[in-house]
Amino acid sequence: MVLKNGKIIAQESSMDDVEGVISRDFRVKKQDEYEVKDFESDASVCLVELLDQLRADATPQKEIKFPERKRQKPIARNTPIARSPIKNKPGDFTTSARKPIKRTGITRKPIDWEKTERKAIVFPQAKPYEPPKRKAYKKPKVRRNDVVDDHYSAWLGEQPCIITGMVAERGIGPYNMHCHHVRGRIPRNDYNQVPLIGFMHTWHGDSYHVMGRHSFLEKWRDKIGDADCIIEYFESHAKAFKAEYDLIHGHDQKKCEDISDQ
Repeated sequence: MVLKNGKIIAQESSMDDVEGVISRDFRVKKQDEYEVKDFESDASVCLVELLDQLRADATPQKEIKFPERKRQKPIARNTPIARSPIKNKPGDFTTSARKPIKRTGITRKPIDWEKTERKAIVFPQAKPYEPPKRKAYKKPKVRRNDVVDDHYSAWLGEQPCIITGMVAERGIGPYNMHCHHVRGRIPRNDYNQVPLIGFMHTWHGDSYHVMGRHSFLEKWRDKIGDADCIIEYFESHAKAFKAEYDLIHGHDQKKCEDISDQ
């Protein structure tokens, strides 16, 4: 019985017939495995030599043909090339024709150190460090839709910083109190601003105008709390400051208005 890749393909009685069946069914590209089993002894026979011979016979043998080398024609020379020896002439730029350069020794006069005046090296004194000067603060012009209240801004500059809790004089320096407008300059609303210390407002790498909204919120999360948006946090404090200002100065404003009406 003949097996091809584990499948029965033929049943023959002699080995010659088995070899004929394998040689007819053999293919080189598939690389099939053939096996022969005997029914009486239940033994398998592997035909390694037969398969190797069939693969060797089936592989095409290409002959390598090299092109014939062309014969080169000899160079026809009627007269041999006359080569004359090279002679150096006085006008040539060769080593033998050059004239030696006359070199004279350099005479240096000795220096009389007793008569010469020696100047002492004076180094400039180190100047004390001066911080860079900033431009003077210019009060912005009031526009048509702006809400300006200088009294409220002056009172707000006396309140503690909403981030650090520090209290300082109002100014433009890093350790002065700044009034930060929540919605910017367009339009300006003095009632919508909060007190911030200078290095929290603009004067430091971790300040609000340097880092931006999201980075500033994540940086000072431990002091701000669980606020989701820094704008809402500022606006809530601005409303609280405005309500406190109205409670303190509300009666004085009404008295002034009544006096002006009379």
